[in-house]
Amino acid sequence: MDHRISGNNHAVVLAGMCTALAVVLSLLGFYMPLLSTVVFLLIPLPIAYLGMKEGVKWSVVVTTGVLILDSTFFGVVSAAFVCAIFGLLGVVMGICYRYKVSAAKTLFAGAAVVLIALVAEGIAALYLLGIPSLLFGGEGMAQMKDSMLEVLPSFYSGEALDQAKEKVEFLMDAMEKSVPYTLVAVSVFYSWASMTLGAHIFKKMGISDIPHLPPFERWEFPKGTILLYLVVLGCQYFFKDQEQVSYVAYNLGTLCVTIFWLQGLAVVWWLPHRYPMMKPLRLFIMILSAFIGFVQMFVVFLGIADMAVDYRKKRNYM
Repeated sequence: MDHRISGNNHAVVLAGMCTALAVVLSLLGFYMPLLSTVVFLLIPLPIAYLGMKEGVKWSVVVTTGVLILDSTFFGVVSAAFVCAIFGLLGVVMGICYRYKVSAAKTLFAGAAVVLIALVAEGIAALYLLGIPSLLFGGEGMAQMKDSMLEVLPSFYSGEALDQAKEKVEFLMDAMEKSVPYTLVAVSVFYSWASMTLGAHIFKKMGISDIPHLPPFERWEFPKGTILLYLVVLGCQYFFKDQEQVSYVAYNLGTLCVTIFWLQGLAVVWWLPHRYPMMKPLRLFIMILSAFIGFVQMFVVFLGIADMAVDYRKKRNYM
């Protein structure tokens, strides 16, 4: 009995500390915009730590506490944003770490809950608060487009203005079409980034028995991605006049290309094992591939080739 009471007391103290830390991180995130991306990604970690050590109910308690306290400082809407995304991500990570779920399943479980939270927030903003959401295009995207077009005459005139307007319209149309892809990509990024930060921090704390993603140079994606991309290309060719099919194919195609790009980057990161002279160049190539089209195309084709013939795996990654 005394042991049980002592254990509960320890859990209560730990929950209080984790709640305080999560609230402090959310304060820093809201008041220091330049650091907000990194700081918000740290919020799931104390919640995940508590869930891993004391159980799911305690991580839920902490998330609830953060929601209440953040509501006091920032209002319900902002607090809901933090807790729905980063708090729930921490709860899921804690469950997966406690029960030794594989790193890949943990990544996608975290991404799934973030995606659900993002969509739920967009729906709530639109239908409960009457705030146009960029997540669903429509009025929110139209307002952004109009604002950008209104600003352009301040910087351009004549033919240059017409070209700038065409670029803005093309960009906004692409953004509106790629909303589903963007939601999925952001969700996976949040989950991966929190797991990566957590792996480093927990290792410093002496916790090494949590699932880890493989080193980047060993990242591989399913070969079925190539088949899916071929199907997407077929749909885009044969059903290009059907708007809904074209919309789905566009997003799936963009997702496939991103996967090829990531696999290609993993190959670039691995190449120094075979060609040592590539070591000082690999980071440079990775950065260029994010901004220069032909470099990105090269990396994408590299990823497709590696996916198709298992180039690294056949050499045992050496």
